[in-house]
Amino acid sequence: MLAVSPRLSLGWRSCSTVRGLTAVGAEELAALDVFAGIPAQDLVALAANLEPLQAAPGEVLMRQGEHALSFVIIASGRIEISHVSPEGVVAVVELSAGLIVGEIALLRHAPRTATVIAKDDVCGYTGYESAFECMLAIPDIAERLIRTARQRLAVYITPIPVRANDGTELFLRPVLPGDAERFSEGGVEVSPETLYRRFLSVRAPTQALLAYLCEVDYIDHFVWVVTDGVDGPAVADSRFIRDEDDPASAEMALTVADAYQGRGIGTLLLGALAIAARVDGIERFHARVLSDNVAVRALGDSFHVQWEREEPGVVTTTMEIPALDDLIKLDPVRQIHHVARQVIHAFD
Repeated sequence: MLAVSPRLSLGWRSCSTVRGLTAVGAEELAALDVFAGIPAQDLVALAANLEPLQAAPGEVLMRQGEHALSFVIIASGRIEISHVSPEGVVAVVELSAGLIVGEIALLRHAPRTATVIAKDDVCGYTGYESAFECMLAIPDIAERLIRTARQRLAVYITPIPVRANDGTELFLRPVLPGDAERFSEGGVEVSPETLYRRFLSVRAPTQALLAYLCEVDYIDHFVWVVTDGVDGPAVADSRFIRDEDDPASAEMALTVADAYQGRGIGTLLLGALAIAARVDGIERFHARVLSDNVAVRALGDSFHVQWEREEPGVVTTTMEIPALDDLIKLDPVRQIHHVARQVIHAFD
């Protein structure tokens, strides 16, 4: 336990000394993106338990590894979040206002997962245990916090090196929110034929659809991405979306960019997806594909699935996912299993 307030030890200054504030208003909180759609009256108790604060550029708000006593709501300014993995790999992310930081350690009852530094004059609010309890009591906030925290933790995961059948080194990792832009601006060609086979439309996915496909919760919607280079463009993805009426079943889909097809990437992604699904308690996949999608049908055949005609030009299948012990033939299986557990069971 720290002997002094972390606000004092980190050099934070109350916003009241700059803005003349002595309390936090619920209306102020309701105007922030992180509380979008939540009525101001539902934020009254939280506001009463927060303290205004300000940090100058370069000030450290939190340090990786320290005991967590508080969280911060960033109202204005930019922050830098850096994480050092056990292997010494440093991941740095810059974030703008309208978010909460420090909540991961409080949710996990664990030391801080990252160091947070003010990039600009940062203004916001500090909350301690009572404020955190008030925040979790707000409808839908706990789910939002956990979803955001999972996405932030996924940024810290070191991509897994994998190889295509032709020897090309690629990297496998969970999808990240920023992948929506990477998919649309990465310069990797996806032909109209590939788009049609994936989305049953030749039109490129909209930004709203890309956001849905990339900003997932990793529990009911999990996505693997293959990139060409650690920070390179995304060239393939596979995903499952859990059925609402049958939690042990999920719809699965995968996409491989044209230049990367026929190189074993689909087989790799399906195997990785099966591992994540088993970690997540999913036992069955089902899929709906065009009947002339030879590549995907052959991939399903390798798992001994049975195809059924649903409508002209479309076939469906349901497959039992092999047990984890039966999936160990996949070369980087231990790393894939470890990463899937890191993301899916981050808050168990």
